[in-house]
Amino acid sequence: MKRLSKDAAYRALENSGNRHARSIAAGQLGSKAKLFAPELLATYDAECKRMRDFITGAEESERCLDRMVAALHLMMSDRQFCALMVSEGLETMPRLLAHRLPGAPPEPHVFCPPGKPLSDTGENREPIGGICPGVLDVLRDAPVKTKIFGLLQKVLPARQVEIARLMVAMDQVRLTYARMLVALTPQALLVKDFHPSTIANLTEGHRGAMVLEVGKLSLAVLGAMEQRGQVGLELVAASRFFARLMDNSRVVRYLARNYPGHFEEFHNLSEPFIK
Repeated sequence: MKRLSKDAAYRALENSGNRHARSIAAGQLGSKAKLFAPELLATYDAECKRMRDFITGAEESERCLDRMVAALHLMMSDRQFCALMVSEGLETMPRLLAHRLPGAPPEPHVFCPPGKPLSDTGENREPIGGICPGVLDVLRDAPVKTKIFGLLQKVLPARQVEIARLMVAMDQVRLTYARMLVALTPQALLVKDFHPSTIANLTEGHRGAMVLEVGKLSLAVLGAMEQRGQVGLELVAASRFFARLMDNSRVVRYLARNYPGHFEEFHNLSEPFIK
C-alpha cells in the first residue's frame, strides 16, 4: 500500500486540483468490505483498552510528580535541611520543579511541539481536496496510507484534526483505526449525505453507545497528550534533582536520621521514572 509523506500529500492534493484529490480517495469506500459487527467490536474493545492504558499512564506520571513535590515541600520546610543544602551547593533547584512548590509564583506553561503553535490547528485554512491542512501538519512525520485521506474526507475539518491527533497519540496511524473512528463519529460531525453504515454494519443502538464511549475516551486522551510532554520534562528534572540529593552523603545521613519514615520514599523518588 502506497504511503505519503507530508510534502508528497500536499503535492498530491494541490497539483492539478481535483484530479489528484480524487486519486487519493479513489475506491476508498467501495473497494473494501464493510466492517461487520464482530470485527468492529474487536477493534473497538482493543482500542478502548489502549486509550484507557494511555490515560492511566498519564495519570501515573502526574501522581509521581505530585509525590516528588510533596516530598520536596516537606524537606524545604526544615530550616536546618535548607542550610545543609546551601552548604553542600544544592540550593539551586530546577525551575521546572521549583514553580510547583507552595508559595512559588505561577509559571503558566503549555507544552507545544516545536514549530506548531497550539492556536493553529488548520481548521480555518482552506481545505485541499477536502482535507484540512491541519491534518497534514499533524501527520507530517507519520507514514500514512493514502486511503486514510479518503476516510477523513467524510468528516468535518475539526473531526479530521481530532482523528489525526488520536492516531498519532496512540501510535495507530492505520486504516482500520481510522475507519473505526470515522464510523464512530457523531452524526453532526459527518459531511452531508454520508452515513457511517457505508463503512460499518452496526445497529443504531450499538453505535450510539460506542460513539459516547469513544468520545469520552478521546477527550481524555487528547487532554493527557497536551500535558504529557511538560510533565515528562518536569519528571526528568525532578528525578535528577532527587538523585543529586541522594548522592550526597551528608544529605542522606540527615534525611535518614530526621525522616526515617520517609527515607525510603525519598530514595525511590531519585530513581528515573520510565513510562
